[in-house]
Amino acid sequence: MLHSAVDTLPYVMQTDVSIRTRRAAMTALFMSAGLSSSGYIAAIIVAPLIAEDLLGNAMLSGLPSAFTVVGMAIGSTMLSTRMAKSGRRSGLVLGYTVVAAAAALAVIATNLASFTLFSFAMFILGAGHSANRLTRYAASDLYGSKHRAAAIGWVMWAGTIGSVIGPALLQPARVFAMWLGTVETSGAYLVTIVGSLSAIGVLRARMPRIAPFSASTNSTAQYSSISRLLAVPEIQIALMALVISQGVMVLLMTMTPVHIRGAGDGLSSIGLVIGAHAFGMYALSPLTGILSDRLGRVPVILLGMAMLVGSAFLAANTPGHETMRLTVALLLLGLGWNLGFVAGSALLTDSVPDIDRLRVQGFGDSATWVTGAVASLASGMLLASGGFPELSFVGATFAVLPALLIGWHRLRKSPVLGPEAEL
Repeated sequence: MLHSAVDTLPYVMQTDVSIRTRRAAMTALFMSAGLSSSGYIAAIIVAPLIAEDLLGNAMLSGLPSAFTVVGMAIGSTMLSTRMAKSGRRSGLVLGYTVVAAAAALAVIATNLASFTLFSFAMFILGAGHSANRLTRYAASDLYGSKHRAAAIGWVMWAGTIGSVIGPALLQPARVFAMWLGTVETSGAYLVTIVGSLSAIGVLRARMPRIAPFSASTNSTAQYSSISRLLAVPEIQIALMALVISQGVMVLLMTMTPVHIRGAGDGLSSIGLVIGAHAFGMYALSPLTGILSDRLGRVPVILLGMAMLVGSAFLAANTPGHETMRLTVALLLLGLGWNLGFVAGSALLTDSVPDIDRLRVQGFGDSATWVTGAVASLASGMLLASGGFPELSFVGATFAVLPALLIGWHRLRKSPVLGPEAEL
């Protein structure tokens, strides 16, 4: 049991849905997440390449990706608010609709050679794609604490579909774009449009309408302030795990395509490396969820941070033309992110009363994506100034921070890290 500062607050439990409803919801969440991930991964791989082509150099090639993550930060809060009023299904459909429109705008911007318009399109795309990231919390709504991480893991596993289909469609999309007479790299955004529209279709056909949490269902329930919630050690650790996992992953992943192309390799090598990375991010999610439920959230977070450090050191010592070593490094980067993200998401959900959950989840995702945006922007500058090794060493340094926070709470003998804790 967790003994936090919010334990005395009334909970509004909403896990009493029928088995049939739960299965239908999980199926819809899984399928829509996989389809939307395919399109997003295709878009995010080519974004720095398009930016470099439009700008003529790599220094600011991470800027559109940074705008994407800023959009996700803003979209997380906006869609969480929509979900609190209208339910998860409504918010997810709205998000994927925005993605389809933004991808169409990205195609136009690329063919007009407008960096400004392309960056704006990526910002809007990110805002819509925050729906995909919030899907894990929609799954966690359906289960109690003992099975919550596993539910999160199964939905995140759908990203494996994206890690395979997204990169695999880059070359066919390129050929199709050339056949249409458009810029070849813009073909990736046609994949994004199809993926998001397919996700909408699945949600409308399969996702039940489940009422959102509401204080009106419990007259004694009261909202807590964000500042009070942030004083809870569990929430601090969860947020740190989410923020650092995302920041380090984005820092290395964003510039890897530029690093590879700079060494003379093309989209085939880039697709292999990023595909392996995305596979690592999602493929073992069910196992990560089960481990988090059985071993505890904190040990799994620590394991994830150790993998991030190892990945960064391997990447720092790998030239861009050594595709297989980079594939291993980016695979480990994805695995480390997955461990920190699944366990961190479960710990955050465990530690917050249901009535405050959507607000804190939106706040946590906003903080996570803002960190990712900073990392994305910094990645291009670090690559231009010190090369890929310097960029990787910076990532390894930040990956140590969650362990330091956990150690600090242990020294202070915080309840979460006391004798009954999960370490």
